Amino acid sequence: MLNGVLVGFGIMLASLVIPVVHYVAAPLSPFIAGFIGSGVAKIDQDGIIRFGALVALLMFIPVIAVLILKFIVGVDEILTIPTTWVMIIVLIFIPYTWFGVTVGAMGGYYIRRNQKEESET
Repeated sequence: MLNGVLVGFGIMLASLVIPVVHYVAAPLSPFIAGFIGSGVAKIDQDGIIRFGALVALLMFIPVIAVLILKFIVGVDEILTIPTTWVMIIVLIFIPYTWFGVTVGAMGGYYIRRNQKEESET
């Protein structure tokens, strides 16, 4: 499951880096990450919520980075945005990430399950 979680998180990060495309790709990236990452992890029905939670937990990495920048390094702004606002924005994206990844993983699971049932008949 760890490989699928890392693939999903990598997809989300990669969608942020591409100029212009990130306006469309970033909001859809949790769903795409859940869909593809769950396929890599080959999760079953019981692991869908856990998979979404693990990917969402990785979103705490930016929160920790902002906390380090603010309190240890002493940075007050990131790209002219106060660090407190950056941290609040990232904390809002954690439930959004969990929901998107979970829905994407559920969709991927049902598609794989239906393909498996059709191949058996």
